[in-house]
Amino acid sequence: MSILQNLVAASQLDESVLRQQARSRQAQWQSWLAPISDAQPTGDDPGYDDDFQRIREEVNKISGVDTELICQLAEKLLTQTCKDLRVITFYVWARLQRDGETGLAEGVTLLAAMLERFGAMLHPQRERSCKSALEWLGSRRMSDSLSLYPEVDMTTMQVIIGALLLAEATFSGLAEASRPDLSGLYQILENRLVQSGGAHSLVPQTSREEHDLLPQHTDTAPVMHTVTSGRDLLDQAKVLAKYLRECPGGWLAGHHLMKSVRWDTLTELPPLDASGRTRLLPPKPESKAHLKRLYLQKSWSELLEHTDTLLAQGVNHLWLDVQWYAWQALLKLDADSVRADILCRDMKGLLARLPGWKPWRLTMVRHSPMK
Repeated sequence: MSILQNLVAASQLDESVLRQQARSRQAQWQSWLAPISDAQPTGDDPGYDDDFQRIREEVNKISGVDTELICQLAEKLLTQTCKDLRVITFYVWARLQRDGETGLAEGVTLLAAMLERFGAMLHPQRERSCKSALEWLGSRRMSDSLSLYPEVDMTTMQVIIGALLLAEATFSGLAEASRPDLSGLYQILENRLVQSGGAHSLVPQTSREEHDLLPQHTDTAPVMHTVTSGRDLLDQAKVLAKYLRECPGGWLAGHHLMKSVRWDTLTELPPLDASGRTRLLPPKPESKAHLKRLYLQKSWSELLEHTDTLLAQGVNHLWLDVQWYAWQALLKLDADSVRADILCRDMKGLLARLPGWKPWRLTMVRHSPMK
């Protein structure tokens, strides 16, 4: 089974439904899909166009990329000058970088529509250049941008998969040597889905490490939005847990709120590889070093605060060392062991629900010392 077929299977929808969903979203791109002219539907090759060169310069920057400028120039080129796969794929990346998974879905929907509408007329006309432009979607640049948005929303993911099915269908008539290989992009998407806990995960098992998710203190109550996905639930849980932890006597409630969302929604362990290790990303080395440093410095309040931060980030809720450090901090901070004992009971409950955790381990992470 190909990687794209793995994604189709994970989507839990039939291929025809996925294609139909993606095609229904193409209407928003009608002005972009209009021919440049009757004589030249795809216009001229933009290789020497100043706007195209500015897009290239932005994409090649290591930092400080102006994704808004890329999107604006891409729209100008695609509606007024050319229909070009390089411009389209740069637009896909810029939308991903700027808008996350939703931007990627809209970008690949446009790509599929362009391929269906114009096919071999699209620029660049050289087969090798055309192939390279499409395969760039599986580059490290795309992978790095997707890593900024690790939480998978299956509804949006279904649109992405459907659009990729439409795109692949346009390659079927090409010779094998000329057919673009998008397996790099498919592998990135499959890994991201696995790292997020799989298609059946109620709440994403990885989370953005963003400080701007939490609002600054204001005199008015925070606005709560309707929860439409596990990602929404996790984001709002972070806000509520932070508020509780900052209230006198509210640490345990805030801690348990985040644990409830991140632990109690787990119904099975993430799949393992042949060596018994998960495909989830390991904790960052700097996180491990910071915990150890605070522990050796006996900075118990800072240590407890840092464990709360880590619990809400990435897949650190599955890294049991974090719980051991929190337990140690509570033993030193409290006059009794009540809260520390509660943490131990939490751990026993988790391991009782998911007994396969005992031999399970993250890559590069030692077994937790907590008993």
